[in-house]
Amino acid sequence: MSRRRQNDEEDEIQMKRRRGAPLIGDVEKKLQEVIGKVGDKNTGSSIEANLEKLTAFLHDDLEKYRSSIIDIVAGCAIYLPNRVTVYTTLVGLLNAKNFNFGGDVVEKLIAEQQDLLLKQKYQEAQNLAIFLCDLGNSGVLTAQSIGEYLESFIAAAFEENMPQVRNDYYIQTVLRCLPWIGKELTEKAQEQMENIVEAVGKYLEMRNKNHVPLLRVWREGSTDQEQEDYLESLSAQIENLRTANWMQNHIPRYYNTFEAVLQDALQHNLPSFSSPEHTSDMIYPYPLVVFRLFQDADCGTDSQLPGGHSIDRFLFEGEISWIIEKNQFNRKSCARELLAFADENPTAPVGFLIFETIFGQMLRLPHAPYPAIFHCSLVLELLKLKPNDYPNILCKTVDLIFSRADSMQPICIDRMVDWFSFHLSNFQYRYTWDEWKDCISNDEFSGRQVFLREVIEKCRRLGSYEKIIAALPSDFVKIHPASPEIRYLLDEEDAMSQRAETFTQMFQERQPADAFLKELKSTDENDELPYNISEFGVFVTVMLKMASKTYSHNFSALFRYKDTLKTVCDAAEQYQEKLLETLYSCWKSNQQMLMILTDKLLKMQIIDCSSVVGWLFDEKMWQEHNRQWLFEVLNQALEKLTRQINVVEKDIKDLTEKVESKEKVTEAGDVKMEEETVVDEKLKGEMEELENHKEKLDRMVSFQRNLFNDFLIAFVEEIKSAATNTSEMDGSGDVGGSESSKFLWLRGRFCHVLLAHAETLLKHSSSIAEEVFSEGADPNISECFNQFQSLRF
Repeated sequence: MSRRRQNDEEDEIQMKRRRGAPLIGDVEKKLQEVIGKVGDKNTGSSIEANLEKLTAFLHDDLEKYRSSIIDIVAGCAIYLPNRVTVYTTLVGLLNAKNFNFGGDVVEKLIAEQQDLLLKQKYQEAQNLAIFLCDLGNSGVLTAQSIGEYLESFIAAAFEENMPQVRNDYYIQTVLRCLPWIGKELTEKAQEQMENIVEAVGKYLEMRNKNHVPLLRVWREGSTDQEQEDYLESLSAQIENLRTANWMQNHIPRYYNTFEAVLQDALQHNLPSFSSPEHTSDMIYPYPLVVFRLFQDADCGTDSQLPGGHSIDRFLFEGEISWIIEKNQFNRKSCARELLAFADENPTAPVGFLIFETIFGQMLRLPHAPYPAIFHCSLVLELLKLKPNDYPNILCKTVDLIFSRADSMQPICIDRMVDWFSFHLSNFQYRYTWDEWKDCISNDEFSGRQVFLREVIEKCRRLGSYEKIIAALPSDFVKIHPASPEIRYLLDEEDAMSQRAETFTQMFQERQPADAFLKELKSTDENDELPYNISEFGVFVTVMLKMASKTYSHNFSALFRYKDTLKTVCDAAEQYQEKLLETLYSCWKSNQQMLMILTDKLLKMQIIDCSSVVGWLFDEKMWQEHNRQWLFEVLNQALEKLTRQINVVEKDIKDLTEKVESKEKVTEAGDVKMEEETVVDEKLKGEMEELENHKEKLDRMVSFQRNLFNDFLIAFVEEIKSAATNTSEMDGSGDVGGSESSKFLWLRGRFCHVLLAHAETLLKHSSSIAEEVFSEGADPNISECFNQFQSLRF
């Protein structure tokens, strides 16, 4: 905002004040705009000068609009963490002029922090903790009280019988505050500072770190960069900063300009932090493992990349992450702000840090913070805005990740496959494919070959088969996807060919469902099943063949013959199995069609989740367990069941609130006598409905628990088989047991399932531990589950 524009806005508010009673909303809007933009760097004057003018302007209106100004400042403290020191300086300058105002701001921020924690908005509450601590630098709060405030966070972390993730959050909050206030505490509250450092060290020593291997993108020891636990990494960065006497150049200290004014101001005492009472339904942030991709040698620029244990690396990553979070719904503004941030910091190769942060988020376990499409489109936008530099950085990023793919977690390979195939679809699938041809000779469970094979398959889904094949080198023929045509295996010599002709004629005549059911009736008196299962397979094969032209034809066929399919499949589980086996037999070379039709059958309730899971983990399907599509179908089916349970849980919550509300009205006697009967009947009906929903939920949760137990048992058996049967490990049989690529891949897929359904599986962890991991379980697999359990405990 230009100086002239700011002056015009100030004059406008003054004119409204002179005219009489302006609309409060208009004044608040102007105040919000003026305060919110004080940290802008493109106003034509320095931020310090803008702060000085804004302080004088707000001081005149302080008594009249005190609560509005405090609310706006609190909002800036929560949602503009990149301008912490701008607003702490503003509060400091206003506090120097009006002592009570400073106290009111602190009181408001403390109340807001408690409210945010109760609402489980942990990042925002942490932003307020940093802001409150930085008020010690701007002369608002005493260093002694800030030290005691941070000590109360540590005390909360040492409370007994609490989840470690809760305690981790409080320790992380303390560590995150120290880059701002560490120097002040060291100089003015040394005892508290020593207590904090000692307590953090003690906590980290006693802390359980079982979760770390599970959350690493690459297996331990497979890269030259350590994948550290986030608290361990931040603690090391803080210790290095402390050794350097808290000297760093990234945090702008605007209050230093006003030291003469601020040092004479009266200071407030910050109350100790009181942690909200822990309840079983509180969900804390998952622990993290720090993602590192680049070292200084990878950048090849004059500017130096901060080391992994440098606080500058942490601060750069924090600001990049905040820019992405703020603009997660607008890729264009996100890319522009990231480039502006890079231009503001020419002393570091920020471009490399931007891509490292983006891919770190994309591959974060257990869940990426944003939808995959956002990261995909953001990368494209960055390349568009910086075409001379960023394509080279992206190529280095992809090559580094691909070079480590053999030790990469399968869930992360899937995410890279999804991103890279989408990315290539925007560039006509052109890439330096020849540089990767050495991995074609690897065994089929090698991470690099899996990545390459699945990227090609995903590209085929996004484009035409012929175009993909034309873009690939001739050496890639071994991993070419099959032509995506339907496989019709019934010919004239087949024993069922006569039945196929009968069904074909019936389809052409558009005969009703009853006619097909009559035709499928079993004629064998000894057959325990009501319909001939082999002929049902022929019926499905013919239907799929006749509808194979397009997706729409397939959907129409399923809807037209839904009654036939559902009646047969409801008769016995074997029919669902036959339907899925036939679907796979017909469409195994077109994975996309296979996935879409399976999902459609689930939505139409022709098949259920248990039949899909049982089919996928049948021994006949083990050959497909190195393919991505199978686990996409698995996760799709399991997520559908979880969503159904969530809907019932929400209905129960709504009904419970209705019942409780009506019970209160009845007990209070607020119902007229003539209306009592109607109200009682409605209440009784809703209570019965509530009980029915609760019973339904119990059945669904029990079904889900048993489903997870059954398929995890089957999965564990497959992994054990891979560990004991050396000949199945790889093509050569040279490497066996728990070191084979097949075993490592399957174990990684097991971890994938745990992570993809973490929230659900953690609810059933006791049952899984008892049913799946009883005595005698393979320690290589049970270790994965133990790591998984530590995510929330």
